Amino acid sequence: MEEHRIQNIMEDAPAEPVAEAPQELEAKPAGVAERFVALLIDWSIISIPYQLLAAWVANQANLDLEQIYLLVGCVFIPFIFYEAVFSCSGRSTLGKKLVGIRVEDSQTGEPLSFTRALVRSFGYFISGIILMCGFLLAFIDNRHRALHDYLAGSVVMQARPKSWGEKALLTLTGLALMAAVFFYLYSQLFGAGSLTQQRLINRAQEHLSKIAYLEEVHRLHFGYYTNDLLRLSILSGDPVQFQRDTHAVLDNRDFRIGVSERGYKISARAKDARKTLVYYP
Repeated sequence: MEEHRIQNIMEDAPAEPVAEAPQELEAKPAGVAERFVALLIDWSIISIPYQLLAAWVANQANLDLEQIYLLVGCVFIPFIFYEAVFSCSGRSTLGKKLVGIRVEDSQTGEPLSFTRALVRSFGYFISGIILMCGFLLAFIDNRHRALHDYLAGSVVMQARPKSWGEKALLTLTGLALMAAVFFYLYSQLFGAGSLTQQRLINRAQEHLSKIAYLEEVHRLHFGYYTNDLLRLSILSGDPVQFQRDTHAVLDNRDFRIGVSERGYKISARAKDARKTLVYYP
């Protein structure tokens, strides 16, 4: 009788609900816009501290303009290794982590090795030097793979679910940033150039004005204009510094002073990216 009562209690007891397994994130490729946001975040993390350090080094070492360009250009080296180290073995760069995307093998979904991540990082610059066509490939590929993804056999996937608002914000931000970069590159290739380049041209033009002033001083003292820059530098009062200033803003190989009894004309090339020709007057 007692066994029968125990058996009834066990049979009547409600079954405990079975916990449902958490749903996994559906594997979807990351969008182009959010990938671009992550890339700019990562670039800023490396480039901003590097530029500050480079400015300090250039000031302390008294580098000329060409050496400064070389120093600034070396920012690509730490960026390549940063991307490589944090794109392999299941790690993510800070930009990708904030955006919620990750890099993985395009066939297996496994993390990349360091070697393949390094190839992918270097591939950024291959994608860029061919007029950004390597990046534009992501717009037409069905998994948004850019040229550097094909080189490394990688794909960028979603790492976590996102709300509608976050998706919209990332898309709008990414499109705005892409438009800004496009117009910047367009101005560099076809427009007047950046403010930095224009400043270099202005500095070159100002230096020609100083040389012209020394021409007038030379004529006042000796009665004629001269095409000898060394004579003019002596008149400046500090010929060594004058020569340094000339070398810093002008390309000496194309420097010309044409003189006559009535006047003179000075021409040179500024040390901007385009080696712009400047004149006085």
